[in-house]
Amino acid sequence: MKGQIKTGKVLIFALLFLGLNFLVACQGQKPESGGKIEKPDITPGFLTISGNGVKAPSRFTLAELKDMEEAQTSQCYSIVNNWPSKKYMVGRGIELSYLLKKVGIKDEAQTISFQAADGYFAVFTRQQLEEKRFYYPKLMEGSEEEAQEVPAILAWEHREGSKDLSKASGGKLTLLLGQKGLNDVQAQVCVKDVAVIEVLNSPPGQWSTVQATPAPGRIKSGTEIVLHHSEQDQVKIYYTTDGSSPSEKSLLYNPSTTYYQPELNKPLVVKQSVTIKTIAVGYGKKDSQIASFAYDVEGY
Repeated sequence: MKGQIKTGKVLIFALLFLGLNFLVACQGQKPESGGKIEKPDITPGFLTISGNGVKAPSRFTLAELKDMEEAQTSQCYSIVNNWPSKKYMVGRGIELSYLLKKVGIKDEAQTISFQAADGYFAVFTRQQLEEKRFYYPKLMEGSEEEAQEVPAILAWEHREGSKDLSKASGGKLTLLLGQKGLNDVQAQVCVKDVAVIEVLNSPPGQWSTVQATPAPGRIKSGTEIVLHHSEQDQVKIYYTTDGSSPSEKSLLYNPSTTYYQPELNKPLVVKQSVTIKTIAVGYGKKDSQIASFAYDVEGY
C-alpha cells in the first residue's frame, strides 16, 4: 500500500512538471546563457538600462516606453524550448534596437544582459541581438516556408499559444526574439518582467569545441559516436556529415537537455567512412570553432 501511494505521488508530480513546462513558453528554465553577473540595482516601476557600454544610465517607466510610438511594433514569434516543445507567441512593444540607440549604446559594447525583477537573467552577445532572426509560421510542420524576419522587442502586451495579434493583452515587460533556424531554442532567454538591461564592453568569450567518443580513426561498422560538450545543457550541438560547415540550420544532436529528455540525444551510428563536422552554439558567448572527426570504417 505504501509503495502504491509513493508511486502515485511521483506520477502526480511528473504530470504537474510536464504541464508547467508546456505552459511556460518564455521563462521558467534555468538561465543557460552562461556566466555570472553582479545583480544590478532594480527600481520598481522602472526599466533601467546601465553599464559601461552606454553613454549614461537611463530609466524609463512603462508609460514612457509606450510614448515612443515611432518604434512600436506588433509581431508573431515561433518559440522552441529545451523539452523540446514548440509554440507561437504574439507581442506588442518597442523594438530593442531603437531603445539601445536612444540610450547611446557604444560601438565597443559587446555583451548585453537582461534581468527580471525576480533575479532571472539571460546574457547575449551583441551580435546575437543584432543578427537576422525569423518567425516560422510553419514551425509545427518543420518547414521554413513563409519565414518572416522579426526584430527583438520588449513587449508589454503578449499572448502565448497564439498567432492572432489581436489576442495580445497587457502583461509584464517581456523580451521576445526570433529564431535563426527551426531548431533554434530561444525560450529560456525570453526574459519575463524585465527590470534591468546591462550593456557591457567586456568580451563575451567563446564556447569550447565539441568532443567525440570514440576518438577519430579506424572503427567497425555500426560503431556509435557520442558527441558531447563540457557545458552540454547550455549549448546546442549542430553537425553535418556531407563535408559542409555546420550552422543552426544543420542537423541537431541534442534537442533536449540532460535534465528533461536525455534519451532524445542519440549517438550517431556510423556504417561507412565519414567526417562529422560539429559546432556548439549558445547564448552569451560566440559560437565554438568547428571541430571535425574523421572515421574510417573497416572494410569499407
